[in-house]
Amino acid sequence: MQDIDYDKAEYVTNRELPNDDGEKTGRVKMFSYDNETYHYQIKCPYCGHQFENSEKLGSRPWWIECPECGRSSNVKRIKDAAKKDIKNRAPEPDDL
Repeated sequence: MQDIDYDKAEYVTNRELPNDDGEKTGRVKMFSYDNETYHYQIKCPYCGHQFENSEKLGSRPWWIECPECGRSSNVKRIKDAAKKDIKNRAPEPDDL
């Protein structure tokens, strides 16, 4: 995968991908400079095949198909999940 210019990148993620049992056996590294064309490197969580590609992706969630086993991995929005976790947190005590 090409080096990422973090100053110019509009989107960057590097995270684990779960299989059907919830085990994090895969990984995706993805970035975009224009939020249209995405460059990614994936280790399939189902068969372990490693591949990379660049393509225009539509709106999220993104489903990226493994060319080896044909299974698709979901690259979800993690911002929404983080907001939900913050919203569901109990209030912080004032006296700490």
